[in-house]
Amino acid sequence: QIAIQASLTGHLVLATLHTNDAASAVTRLMDMGVEPFLLSSSLLGVLAQRLVRKFCPACHGAGCEACGHTGYQGRTGVFELLMVDDTIRAQIHAQAPEAEIRASALAAGMTLMRDDGERLIAQGITSREEVLRVTRD
Repeated sequence: QIAIQASLTGHLVLATLHTNDAASAVTRLMDMGVEPFLLSSSLLGVLAQRLVRKFCPACHGAGCEACGHTGYQGRTGVFELLMVDDTIRAQIHAQAPEAEIRASALAAGMTLMRDDGERLIAQGITSREEVLRVTRD
């Protein structure tokens, strides 16, 4: 509630919330008691993220002394950014279901975390198994 009130007075507020993806953060805030009309007028976007392990630079996933024979060393993020446009703002105000909000965000060009993970796989940064491990659906 404090974060919403601060945002309504013109402050940029960054906050954390534990959810599975960007769209579920919107419904989670409503479940926490944030009034839909306040949320729809104050929310600009939601960034969801997960960390995936990166292939070891020495062995490229085969396993070696440098990575403790895991094939991985270090982490990087996979991201999903939901930008609140007029359509999503209206859906929040109307308390639309999470699936409807997600569908509108996808239609507006949102990239899912799993799709962002596909980019990392194509670049040889991580494995498909690693992306599947940290993303749902």
